[in-house]
Amino acid sequence: MKDMIQDTDRNFCAILLDVLEKSGVKDVVCCPGSRNAPLLIAAAARGGLRKHNVVDERSAAFMALGIASVSKKPVAIICTSGTALLNFAPAVAEAFYQSIPLIVISADRPEQWIDQDDSQTLRQFEALSNFVKRSYELPAWGNEDKELLWYANRIANDAMIEALSRRKGPVHINVRLGEPLGNKIQRELLPPRIIEMVSSDGIVNKEIVRGLGERLASSKVMFVAGFLQPDSRLHKAVGEFCSLPNVVAMTETLSNLHLSENSYSVDSVLTAFSGEQLDGMAPDIVISIGGSLVSRKLKEYLRRNSDKCEHWALGWGHTTSDCFMSLTKRVEADPSRLLHQLAGVIKKQISKYQDSGTCRYGEKWRDARIAAREVKHGFISSAPWSELKAFEIIKESLPPDVNLFLSNGTTVRYDQIVGERLPHATYCNRGVSGIDGSCSTAVGGAKMYKGVTVMITGDMSMAYDISSLGLPEVPDRMKIIVIDNNGGGIFRFIPTTSSLSEREQYFCCAPNLPLNHLAEGYGWEYAEAHDESGLRESLPQLLSSKSKGILKIVCDGELSARLLKQYMALKVESLEL
Repeated sequence: MKDMIQDTDRNFCAILLDVLEKSGVKDVVCCPGSRNAPLLIAAAARGGLRKHNVVDERSAAFMALGIASVSKKPVAIICTSGTALLNFAPAVAEAFYQSIPLIVISADRPEQWIDQDDSQTLRQFEALSNFVKRSYELPAWGNEDKELLWYANRIANDAMIEALSRRKGPVHINVRLGEPLGNKIQRELLPPRIIEMVSSDGIVNKEIVRGLGERLASSKVMFVAGFLQPDSRLHKAVGEFCSLPNVVAMTETLSNLHLSENSYSVDSVLTAFSGEQLDGMAPDIVISIGGSLVSRKLKEYLRRNSDKCEHWALGWGHTTSDCFMSLTKRVEADPSRLLHQLAGVIKKQISKYQDSGTCRYGEKWRDARIAAREVKHGFISSAPWSELKAFEIIKESLPPDVNLFLSNGTTVRYDQIVGERLPHATYCNRGVSGIDGSCSTAVGGAKMYKGVTVMITGDMSMAYDISSLGLPEVPDRMKIIVIDNNGGGIFRFIPTTSSLSEREQYFCCAPNLPLNHLAEGYGWEYAEAHDESGLRESLPQLLSSKSKGILKIVCDGELSARLLKQYMALKVESLEL
């Protein structure tokens, strides 16, 4: 028989209390009010929580402080909106300086009603910011919104990890709630998703490593790498880990991991097969390292299958980054050492699973990628002059000792499609993915690298950072390739803007960049390519020149966008996954 409870109808409040209980909160000090009714109903419904009802918020918070001090466990305190939260402040400040984990939960009005002369409203978010380790907020979105429910789970997990990690201390979760507030429903008690923090000083306990490795040995594993700095130790460890038969690598060119060329065919394989075929290839566990991903397709794929897989994030991060909506472990450790250790455990255990599909997981993805790459190469080889054609020529022509910088927009996306051969290192400002300063960043990088540095950028990004051409002491080994497609080509491709009548005037914004005159004025060599033969002739000259140089490649932006859409719609028909 299912275990049912009479609970608040606010699903995100129920999730919040479930995660707190599962993460070690045993005591909740509750202060009466109306705005916090869903939170109090949720607390009352959970028999595993001890409730302590106190009318005065100031006393309630100090009582929670005493419970936490003696029990050495995190304690939650719940209040209504308005000055109730401010009355928690003295005890929260004391908890901060005593390193005691209080979980402060305040109910609040929807944001649109703050400062509108409505009763019991004030600016509650970050009201305690000077005395908590971190402030969080849950917005008053639709109660059934899938993203809100995922967000509530992530916020609750992150708050508990923050309160209990390193120097412990209080955190504040502000919950915005619209009316009606007192409704109840029958709810089945289900275990919430908990994000486990595995902390270390860089070296994980051997017993923990063994347990993690044994889990991985029996699982289909997808290794995902976003942007990373070049690291020979990490490259070696990742290569060892990804050579295991139950592991497939999905690494972007910005990961600077020089693996098999198949590893970089991320979008190629994810667009070449149907969603149903790919969903049948979903991993059991995703292991990720590095920063944010360029590939929207990979993020969508893993989010779509978030109910089938776990996500383990390796390394150090400032939040529980949960890009795939399935994070279950954050392992704070040196990824190089940990991946090497995990590979060792898996090698000893993998023979147990020879007769299962687990050991053929990497092989199945390899076959799929080979087929997808054949389709890609066939398409590009027969394609007319375009951005896609130009990028393939550039990437196959770059010497292996080049440092490559990329601007955002289509530039970095084309690199993910054609980038099977990696140069010495690849960089792009993907932390926040803006178009500003891309070329200036490359100039700075060129000053620090003895070899040739190549910057590939679009005409819009180049116009945005034109002052980079006049930066002091630009080295002669600096080369810039500008793809002139008459404005922001990304807006001709993405669904949001590609069909808008305002696209060219308001989004693509062709800069009409006088690049030849600017190059002359700033002392750069200059050349142009308007077709394939022109590019094949001018590119080697740019790369071998002893002077800093700019090469403008002129492509039809409309045609290039159509071709990119056609490529992304290609399917492999002859392979059963």
